[in-house]
Amino acid sequence: MRVLIAALIVAGCSPVPAADTIQGRWKLLSAEDVRADGTVARYPWGRKPVGAIVVEGGYCYVQIMSSDVPAFTSGKPVGEQMTAALLSTYIAYSGPCTIDEKEGSVSLKVESAWRPDYVGTDQKRFFKFDNGKLIFGPAVGSMRSGDERLTRRLTLERVNP
Repeated sequence: MRVLIAALIVAGCSPVPAADTIQGRWKLLSAEDVRADGTVARYPWGRKPVGAIVVEGGYCYVQIMSSDVPAFTSGKPVGEQMTAALLSTYIAYSGPCTIDEKEGSVSLKVESAWRPDYVGTDQKRFFKFDNGKLIFGPAVGSMRSGDERLTRRLTLERVNP
């Protein structure tokens, strides 16, 4: 009986995060910019992006990229096209973060990033859980495309240690 109780105590103290917390490791399933009516306006990193979000020990890590292989055209310097492709098909940043579970938000102070001008910025993202998936992104309607407001919606699944 004592062994059973000890095993239950150890299991209850395991570092695996609860299902309803953002703490942990998450794998990107999809990235979409959606209209107010819920329809998809665009896929910012293509239809099959790859990426991860890790929230652990007061720090956050975000990395997303397109899985598409870029094609470059003649007539423009290839190096310029590669730089433009990198900046439009990849994003990564990390730094200390504060989580507000009640509000469903994460505030991150960027210490390292794929672009130097992102370093030192404050990034606030919102999250919710939907059928075991994490829905993550900036404030609703915070992006603009032409005349319409869009919401970036990242859908992720938990990766167990």
